[in-house]
Amino acid sequence: MNGNPTTTTNSLTTGLDELTSYLERSTLLVLAYADVFESKYARPALDKISTHFQGQPLTTTWITTALTLFAVMSILPVLSFIGLSIFALCSSMCIALTFGFAAVVALEIMFATVLLLVLGGLLFFSFVCTTFCAMAYLTFRLGQHLQTQGRFGIADWAQETRQHFTSVSVKPEDNDDSDGSGVLIAEANDQVKREDSPPSPSRSLMAPSGST
Repeated sequence: MNGNPTTTTNSLTTGLDELTSYLERSTLLVLAYADVFESKYARPALDKISTHFQGQPLTTTWITTALTLFAVMSILPVLSFIGLSIFALCSSMCIALTFGFAAVVALEIMFATVLLLVLGGLLFFSFVCTTFCAMAYLTFRLGQHLQTQGRFGIADWAQETRQHFTSVSVKPEDNDDSDGSGVLIAEANDQVKREDSPPSPSRSLMAPSGST
């Protein structure tokens, strides 16, 4: 159990040593390439420029002044180019977003129109199916009335159909019938009472005189 930590420590130490040696080799390689670039390219170029400046100071001064003036004067065109490029990019993005939004709105309107047409077709289909079912039911009821009552069932069927489509109720007719029957019963009772009542004295006196 004590050997495992030691082995881990040794492996970590070995890894760190290898990494350190790799970094040192990389640093030495970069320094070698830098020395080669300096000795072959940078230093000879600087020597040539220094020799040319010492031999022709006027030409060198003129070139330096011209380059400096060019750098100063090119700042405004470069900034204008950058600004115009950013403006063109933003304008293109705005135009693209506008056209994209317009396309989305047009698609939504088209989809909404299709949805309304579909809903209208479904509503019309629902009305047609409901009307067909109602006609089938009324035809079925007509057949039942004709089967049970013959040709006299047409009137009952018409009255039943009218009750289905209107708010007419049978109760008022029943009330009228009941009121008429009540009146007839009252009149019959009055007539019975008159027949059962004894004759008045005036009528009894008038009866002998008439007989004589």
